[in-house]
Amino acid sequence: MTTVLNVFSTFALGGPQVRFAQLVNARSARERHVVIALDGQLEAASRIDPQKQVICIGLPELKALPLPAKLRRIAGYLRQYRPDVLMTYNWGAIEWALCNRLLTHCKGIHWEDGFNPEESARLLPRRNLFRRLALGGRTQVVVPSQTLMSIARQNWHIPACRLVYFPNGIRMPEQPAISATTRFPTLITLATLRKEKNLIRLIDTVAEQAPQCRLLIGGDGPLKPDIEAYLNHHQLGGRIQLAGRIEQVWPFLAQGDLFCLSSDTEQMPLSVLEAMGAALPVIATDVGDVKTMVAPANQPFVVPPSGYSRAMRGLLSSPELWSEIGQANRRKAQEQFSFQVMQENFARLLTTPC
Repeated sequence: MTTVLNVFSTFALGGPQVRFAQLVNARSARERHVVIALDGQLEAASRIDPQKQVICIGLPELKALPLPAKLRRIAGYLRQYRPDVLMTYNWGAIEWALCNRLLTHCKGIHWEDGFNPEESARLLPRRNLFRRLALGGRTQVVVPSQTLMSIARQNWHIPACRLVYFPNGIRMPEQPAISATTRFPTLITLATLRKEKNLIRLIDTVAEQAPQCRLLIGGDGPLKPDIEAYLNHHQLGGRIQLAGRIEQVWPFLAQGDLFCLSSDTEQMPLSVLEAMGAALPVIATDVGDVKTMVAPANQPFVVPPSGYSRAMRGLLSSPELWSEIGQANRRKAQEQFSFQVMQENFARLLTTPC
């Protein structure tokens, strides 16, 4: 049986963690997975089928160690678990990729899904250099967007033979749920409550441009107290609600008329795919591959941050377009972003020799 060691900076609920759980749940008992969360957060473990061979471990004690000591500890864990495949996820796990490369311990696969707030405006040269070192050798680099494909080639010098395009995919209900008719439109979003999601941008835009609408924000995260305080301070709690962690995505999205994404940085957000699968029109900042993900009819409403208010105002004023745009989004999700294709891509990753 193949042993796969998966190293995440966090295993709190988020796009990469949910994707991992869905992929593991869909596979037969071909692998034994060990999941390491470097911050000790393991909430996403609740999404994994308990019948699967998955062990989840928190290692927050590594964070404070200097790099040489940290690499020695990482080497020890690699010897302890003796993985056939090491999968590292994003910048927070890059030192494990480096250690594996230096030791040539096992097949290495590094996933890059996007950037933290400190790299949302520009890439940091020191991190680019570290990535070139850590992701050299035979390490495969997996990215979900064409934007990241270009960055990996140009900034990290990853050759085409080791670069894998891995678009996200979703399982969709046979028919999207129909939202209950309400007097005023409902805007809806799904996001981890973190700085880079810029939910204050969304809240302010709704307050200014959609005074007759309500907004539902699904998700949890470290900024929840700050956002609650902001809503209370501006007396917006009556029509802008924090729905908390969402366990059932499709019933939640069925409450919305329009989906909103307000992030400063994304690549191929799972939440947008889910909104497309729910046949919702999308208002979004033009980040990562979002504009090319949605149907052509939706693309005018994927705009730079400076145009976000205008896009929301424009789509709200054209309710006759909502169904047409939403159905076009759903068709595109069905045709191009299926879970089956993602599952096949994952199987190839694990089985293709490096």
